[in-house]
Amino acid sequence: MKRRNDAKRSYGKVILRKRQTADSGSAFSYKQGKSFLHRCPAWIKILVLPVVSIAVFELPWFCAAALVLLQVIVAFCLRFSFREQMADLRAVLYYAMMLLIARLCMVFVQYVTEGGAVVDANMLTGTSGIMLLRLLCVMQTASIVFKTSTSLQLREGLGAIELAVRRVLHLRPVTPIADVVSLFVNFIPQVSKNWQQVKHAWKARGGKNSIRMYMVLLPVLFSVGMKQAYTTARAVSVRNSRI
Repeated sequence: MKRRNDAKRSYGKVILRKRQTADSGSAFSYKQGKSFLHRCPAWIKILVLPVVSIAVFELPWFCAAALVLLQVIVAFCLRFSFREQMADLRAVLYYAMMLLIARLCMVFVQYVTEGGAVVDANMLTGTSGIMLLRLLCVMQTASIVFKTSTSLQLREGLGAIELAVRRVLHLRPVTPIADVVSLFVNFIPQVSKNWQQVKHAWKARGGKNSIRMYMVLLPVLFSVGMKQAYTTARAVSVRNSRI
């Protein structure tokens, strides 16, 4: 009996390790841990997130640079790998590439229209680079919040905030706004997780990264997402009908 329980426990650890490996490339996916940030109540992290985001855009750019460096150190201390961090910051990198291409086109047009005049270097850097730095800081802050909070903790945190506000305003103790916001907040990591799963299935069948992969997998991703959205909507409807 003891051997059987040990075997089940070992098998469970293997399954959990495989799930964590599969989700490591998913954006804003939760990662288990016992750090202070993991134990911190979700409602505190939810309130800190907009405060940090506003401060990043109001303070000088070097404050954002220092905060980004601090966030990277904290992420590595929390044992978030470089790949996991890049999965969350990929959107900013794509935006940076598009912005750079747009800037290069503007420089080329100015060069042609002004007859080969020297182009100001600020067109390639300047305010655009500072904006990207601040966006990177905000995304890294959101990444740490998502990676140290489960979807249930985020929903309960939002619910605690709404209940506190309703208590002050002497309203009914219900959380309709928190339920809707929590669904929207958890939508991003769920879609990323679904994409990683269908992409792994595609590669397991010998598929390669190509335009055909996106043409085949995007309808599948849409179908899976719609089914999950319908299931979630039904669950919320049943839950609200019982309140």
